[in-house]
Amino acid sequence: MASTLWKTLFGTANNPEDLKSPASLSDEACGDLVHSLVRLGCLVNLAASLDGKSFITHEQLRKEIAFQLEKRNGRVSLLDLPKTLNANLSDIQGRVLELIRSHAGTILQVQDELLKVEYLEKLALQLKDELNERGYLTVADMCRKHKLGIDFMRQFLRDRVGTDIPGQWDSVDRGLVIAPWFLEQEMSKLLKSLEQLQEPTSLQILRLKHVVQDQLFSGLCDMLLKDPRLPGVFKGTGDQGTFVPRPYKQQQTEWVETFFRNNKFIELDAMKKHGVSDPKAYISANHPTSFLLETHIVSESIWSVVDASVEDTISNLSWIDIKPLLPSPLTKDDLASLLRQLPSLAEPTSRIPIAPDQDHSLTGFGGSPPQATIVVQDSIVVTSGQLQKCLLRMAPLLDSKVKALISWRLSFGDNELMEMPDQTFEPHSSLKVLVDQATATLERKSSRSTKAQGGKEAGMKKKKQLQDFLTMQDVKDEINKLEPDFDPALVNAVAGILYRDLLQNLKDRNRSAVLNQASEDEEPEMEAVEKSDGGVAAASVLTSVRTLSKRIDLSCRGVEVFEDVVVKNSLSKHLLQSLCVELLDLVLLHFADPAHLGSPPSPSLKVSEGAQVAKGRLLESYKKQFSRGETPLGGPQPFRISTDDAVMLMEYLPQDAVDPFNRMRKLTAGSGKHKSLVEYMDHWALLVKNTKFTPSTSDDSQVLADHMEELDHNLKGIKPQSEPALMLHIVTLITFQRWTGRMLHASGKYVPRILRQLRISFEQRQQQLSAIQSARDDAAPEQLDLLDKMLSSVLSNAKQQSSEEATQDEQNSQSLWQSVFNLGVKLSSQS
Repeated sequence: MASTLWKTLFGTANNPEDLKSPASLSDEACGDLVHSLVRLGCLVNLAASLDGKSFITHEQLRKEIAFQLEKRNGRVSLLDLPKTLNANLSDIQGRVLELIRSHAGTILQVQDELLKVEYLEKLALQLKDELNERGYLTVADMCRKHKLGIDFMRQFLRDRVGTDIPGQWDSVDRGLVIAPWFLEQEMSKLLKSLEQLQEPTSLQILRLKHVVQDQLFSGLCDMLLKDPRLPGVFKGTGDQGTFVPRPYKQQQTEWVETFFRNNKFIELDAMKKHGVSDPKAYISANHPTSFLLETHIVSESIWSVVDASVEDTISNLSWIDIKPLLPSPLTKDDLASLLRQLPSLAEPTSRIPIAPDQDHSLTGFGGSPPQATIVVQDSIVVTSGQLQKCLLRMAPLLDSKVKALISWRLSFGDNELMEMPDQTFEPHSSLKVLVDQATATLERKSSRSTKAQGGKEAGMKKKKQLQDFLTMQDVKDEINKLEPDFDPALVNAVAGILYRDLLQNLKDRNRSAVLNQASEDEEPEMEAVEKSDGGVAAASVLTSVRTLSKRIDLSCRGVEVFEDVVVKNSLSKHLLQSLCVELLDLVLLHFADPAHLGSPPSPSLKVSEGAQVAKGRLLESYKKQFSRGETPLGGPQPFRISTDDAVMLMEYLPQDAVDPFNRMRKLTAGSGKHKSLVEYMDHWALLVKNTKFTPSTSDDSQVLADHMEELDHNLKGIKPQSEPALMLHIVTLITFQRWTGRMLHASGKYVPRILRQLRISFEQRQQQLSAIQSARDDAAPEQLDLLDKMLSSVLSNAKQQSSEEATQDEQNSQSLWQSVFNLGVKLSSQS
C-alpha cells in the first residue's frame, strides 16, 4: 500500500521528472490514504462513514447524536443512529459513552436506547394520568405500550409509586399498581358481594362472577383477612380456598356444640364437614377435659366411667371389656387410644390397692405384680392376678392328663421323656411379651391343624409329643368350664398365655413319674450286675456312663449361654475333645461285656481273641482305678482307651449302635463347632434309643448340686497364695453356675471369656428384672470387679515373676486372692 501511494503521489524513484509534475489522486486513493494515516496514528479522533468515502470527527459525531436525541423528544434508539448519521455502530457507541459521562444524571442508556431525564419525567406524568383514569396499572401493559423492558419499567415504577405516582402496589400481584380511590371502590364491591352469601362459596366461583377487577381479586381477599368488616372467614388459599359467611359458621359451631353436648362424643370428620378446620385445637380450647382419640372425641363423662370400671377391675384382680361402656361408632384405634390415656392405666397399676375380699398373698402370672394388666382384642383388660387364678385352677386338668400319659406308657412301653418342640419361650419379662408369644403359638397351631388332620393315623406310629396329650382345645374347654363369663376372644388369649406353663407343668409331672418308674426298674438291674462276674467294675462303668452323659448334656446348656460364636465354638470343641471322648471309651467298655446289660452274651456275637484279651485287660485296669477310691484334685482322672484297643472293642458294639458311635467319634475329631456338639448329642440320643440303654435318671438339680460340691471340695483343697490361677479358675466356674444355673466344662484359659459373658448376662438381666429384683443383685457388679482384679493380678504376676519390684505388691495380691477364695466358698455354700 505504501509503495502504491508513493508511486501515485511522486512517481517512480528512477524518474526525477515525475517529482516535478503535480500529483492527482482518485477518490479511492484518497480514501485509502486517509485510512492508512488513521491506522498509522497520524490522524486521530476521526470516524469513517458506512461506505468509507467520508469521515467525521468524534466531536462532530457526538454533537450529531445529541441533536438526534433532542430532535426525538429525549429518546432515541442506538440501532437507528448508524443509518441516520452514516457512521459505524461501534463509533456511535463510543461517543454515546462519552456523552453519558459528560451529562451525568441527565442522559442514561436503557438497553439499546438513549433516554433523557426530561423524557422520564414526562413518562411519569403520563403513567400518573393513566392511573387516575383507569384506577390500576400493570407492569406488563406499560411495557408493551411504551416499548420498555420489564425490569426497567418495574424499577421505574418502584422508585415513583407513592411519590410522583400516587398509588400502591398490590399485596399479592407485585406487577400491579392500584390507585387508592379504585382500591376502596373495589373492596366495597367485594364486601357487598360477600355479605350477600348465605353458604360457603368457592373463591374460584367468586372470581368468575367478575365482581371486581380480575387482577385485584387475590390481593383484595388477602387485605380483607385483616379487615374487621369481613363478614366471615376465608379457608384455604388461592382459587382452592372457600369463603364461609359468619352466620353459617356460627350455625355450624352451634351444631357441633349441640351434638357433643347431647351425645358426649363426636367424630373428627363430622366437625370438619361442619366448618371446624382444626377439630383437635377446637376441642382443646373449648373442652380441655375431653379425650382426643384417633377418629373421635369423647367427653369426660364417658371416659371417667370407663376409668372407674377399669380401676375396680384391677382392684378385684379380674377382667373387663370396655366396648359395651363406649359409643358403638368408636373404632379399634379409638379404643386403644382411650386405654393409653386412662389415668388408671397411664401409671404403674401396682399403686392400686387390692380389694379386701381378694387373696393378698396371690402373686401375678409370670412373676409380675397381680395388678399388672394386658389388653386383649383392643378392648378387653385382663389383670395378671386373673391369669394366675386360671392357672391355679388347672390342676384337675393336669391330673387327668398325667393319668393319660401313664396309661399310654403302660400300653406302649415307652418311658422316654417327651419334649416340647417349637416351644422356645423367653423368660417372663412382661405380660406384653406373653401375649405376643401366645398369639404366635396360636397361629402356628392353626397353620398346622390342616396337616395334622391328614396325617393323624401315620403319626400314631411315631413318638408322641406332650401336645398330643394336652391340646390347646383342652385348655380352652377347661377355661370355658371354669370361667363361663369369659368372652371367646379372652378365652383364646388366656389359653395361649397359659399353654406354655401348662405344658411345662405336665412335662415336670411326667418326668417325675418316669423317674420313679426308672428307679424301680434300675434296682433289680444293678443287683444283677453286682452279682455277675466283675460286678463292681461293671456297676462303676454303667454309673460313669450315665453320670458323664448327664454332665455333657448340662455342659451343653452352659455353652449355649455364650453369645460370642467364636467362644461358643471353642468351648464346644473343648467339650468334644475331653468329656465326649471319655464317654465313647466308657461306652465301648460297657458294651464289651453283655452281662453289664443284665443278659447273657448273644451266641451270634463272634469276636476275635485279641478283642477278648483287650476287654479283660481294660476291665481289670478300670476295676483297679475304681477300687482305689481316690479323688485327686480337679476331680477323678478320665479313663481313656487307646486307638488300637478301641478298634478291637468295636466288635462288641450292637449293630444298631455302630453307625451313631462312628459318627460321634468323627465329630470329636472334627472342627469342633457348636453345631458339631449338638449333632453329637443327637447321635447319642439315637444310640441310647437303638440299644434300649437306660440313660441317667438323676434330676438336673441333683447333678448341678454334685458338681457344685465337687468344685467346693477342689477349692478348699488348694491354698490361695500358692495356686492363684487354679483358684481363680474354680471360683469363676462356681460364679458361672451360681448366676446362670448351668454348669460349665472349661479349662483355665477360658476364664477371661467367661467373666466377659457374665458381665454381659448381668447387664441384660438388669434391664429385664424389676427394681426389687435388681436390688438383690447389687453385689453382682462387685463380685465381677473382684474377679477381674484377680485376673489382672494373676496375669501381671506371671509377667513379673522374676522381678524384684513386685515385692511391695505381694501383700496386696495375697489379700486380693484371699478375698476371691472367700467369695468362691461363699457362693458354693449357698443353698
